[in-house]
Amino acid sequence: MIVLISFVASALLFAILFMNRYRVFHFIIDETALTKSTAESVAQLQTTITKKHISKNDQKRIREEMKEYRHLTMQLYDSEGVYYTDHASPLEKDVYIETSSFLLTLYYPQYEDYTLKFYDGTYNLTVYSYQGVWFMELYVIGAIVLCVMLFLLLIMRYIRRKINYILKIGDEMKLIESGDFQHPILYEGKDELTDLAIQLNQLRSVLDENMRSEKEAKQANQDLVTAMSHDLRTPLTSLLGYLDILDMKIYKNEEERSEYIRKCKIKADQIKDMSDRLFTHFLIYAQDENIQLQLMDQDQVNVMLEAFGNELIDSGFEIQLLIDAKPFKIMAETSLLKRIFDNLLSNIRKYGSSQVEISLRCEEKQLCMCIKNDKKEDISKEKSSHIGLKSVRKMLSYMNATLVIQEVEDIFVVQLVFPLSMDGLPKA
Repeated sequence: MIVLISFVASALLFAILFMNRYRVFHFIIDETALTKSTAESVAQLQTTITKKHISKNDQKRIREEMKEYRHLTMQLYDSEGVYYTDHASPLEKDVYIETSSFLLTLYYPQYEDYTLKFYDGTYNLTVYSYQGVWFMELYVIGAIVLCVMLFLLLIMRYIRRKINYILKIGDEMKLIESGDFQHPILYEGKDELTDLAIQLNQLRSVLDENMRSEKEAKQANQDLVTAMSHDLRTPLTSLLGYLDILDMKIYKNEEERSEYIRKCKIKADQIKDMSDRLFTHFLIYAQDENIQLQLMDQDQVNVMLEAFGNELIDSGFEIQLLIDAKPFKIMAETSLLKRIFDNLLSNIRKYGSSQVEISLRCEEKQLCMCIKNDKKEDISKEKSSHIGLKSVRKMLSYMNATLVIQEVEDIFVVQLVFPLSMDGLPKA
């Protein structure tokens, strides 16, 4: 649309300039001077004819002399107005601008009548002057250049306005992301550049989100490595100390030796447990997110929770299991759920006391699995890098579920929140 408008405006400007070409011509060029120049050229021709003693009947010599005046068209008539001979100026071909549909006359030549005397008679001479053609040609070229500039200016102005609009939208997007801009973005227009503005800002938002996620992941991995190096150093230092004692045989009896060996085994198990957690963490984060989810009903979930509770009982915990009888279905992946429960089981064994409450309930189109346990009294001695919970959160994200952690005094609560699936369920 802007191209059409710019073209129409440029064409209209050219039409106005073209129709007013004579006003500009007469304003700049002195018409009297042109008439005088034509009269001087005729006088010079008369002098040449007289000097060379040319006859009025010698058409060839007359035309040859006329050719010397390229800016003039000359027509010779006898006293009765009968045409005799002429010479057309080569500039005549430049007075028309030929287009695909019509002819525009660029310049109407001035004409004057003179008398041309030969030694054997007199003829009437009509002279058309095309001396102003050069001005008209420059004028039309200038008008075309001006119209093209107007055409480009309108388009560039429109493009610049759209670019500024795109930049403005980008600034507003940045303010929205920073929380300093509270109003919704209003996209102006319905043209291609508006669509481009929307798409560019969507692309920029995606890139910003990817860069932010990458930065967070990099920082999380760096924090994890830092925490793990500290967590591994403590049992590893103790293990090396016990091994040095055994190697140098700095013990009193076999019972003390057996105690050091037992402590070495405990520290080695701690190191193995941390290594397994670290391996699981990186395995989960490197896993393809295109996981095949499937419908799991209430019975399948209850079986997994009961198995989880039985493992806690085998580890010496007292279990209270509260399960809502309302039927439900969720989209999940069995192996991921098993890994989640393994991580939670390991955390409870390490940091939990004797009491564990496991509840399952449906609320507001969500299934909430809640695991509540008492903390150990000497939990301050146990340092955690939270690898297990980070892995749990990541695995839940693969299943469109979330992890909620609550910690109040001596109670630690973990909630696994799944969106309910309505497939196959009876309508209320």
